[in-house]
Order: sequence, then structure tokens, then C-alpha cells
Amino acid sequence: MKRLCALALVLGLAACTKDHGPTQVTPPGDSTIAVSFPGGTITAKIAATSTTRAAGLMNVSTLGANSGMLFVFGTNHTPANCAFWMSDTPLPLSIAFIDSTLKVISIDEMAAETTTYHEPTSACRYALEANQGWFTSHGVAAGTTVTFSLPAGTIIDP
Repeated sequence: MKRLCALALVLGLAACTKDHGPTQVTPPGDSTIAVSFPGGTITAKIAATSTTRAAGLMNVSTLGANSGMLFVFGTNHTPANCAFWMSDTPLPLSIAFIDSTLKVISIDEMAAETTTYHEPTSACRYALEANQGWFTSHGVAAGTTVTFSLPAGTIIDP
């Protein structure tokens, strides 16, 4: 069987393994979910690992009108541990900091290519980046409730 699998691999044929059911092969940051507010919905890429959170939307020059990135933290973080800046990010963004009860803590406007720190006013569990002005134009403010569900099997770094 091992030789047959090796031959199949050399020939580029299907792998010879037992069927253990579906596996998650989506790279971090490629999963998307709908993040809904009473005034609209953002389709957001998920950044739940330290690697995807660190990269964020760096070097992204455009976002769809209702697109963004949802940063997921493993536990409630202090405001300083939830700080964001826009180094190497060529488009202006708005960020909504969200607590573990899915309420918006605060919203901040972030200028492109800056190193100014933006942090929530209290501990956060999530941060959602979108095109600058999206939250204001959709009636989202501190205290607004957010609705979303992370996909099963989402790996979250602390």
C-alpha cells in the first residue's frame, strides 16, 4: 500500500489515506462571516490567530463597500492589548471595538499609513475594521448590539 501511495503521489493522483471525514483546510484569515448591525451587514474576514491579527489589512488598498475584517481575541483584553495602528495600511478605516456580550464599546476613525494608537475605552473581545465612515453611515454607535457566529472549528489564539 505504501508503494502504491508513493506512486500515486509521484503521478499526481489522489492521496491514499483513510477517510477521516472533512478537514479544515481554509488558511487563517480566509474564512468570512456576516457581521450584522440593525443598520447593515459587513462581510468580514476572520483574524483569530496572532499571525492574522498582526497582518490585519496591511497592504490592502481597497475594500468592498460592505467588507471588513473581524479581529477575534481569546479572552477579554485590556484596552492597551487591543490597540491598533495603521502602519502599512494604505486606506483609511473605521474600527468598532466590541465586548464579549457583542455590544459596541467604542468606534474610532483611523487615517491611512499612521502609527497613532487606537484602543477601546474598556476590555474588548472583538474589533471590526471597515471602510472609514461605514459605522456612522449605518447608524452604529457605542452600545449597538452586533450579531455574528464564528464558524465551528475557528482557532483562536489567546
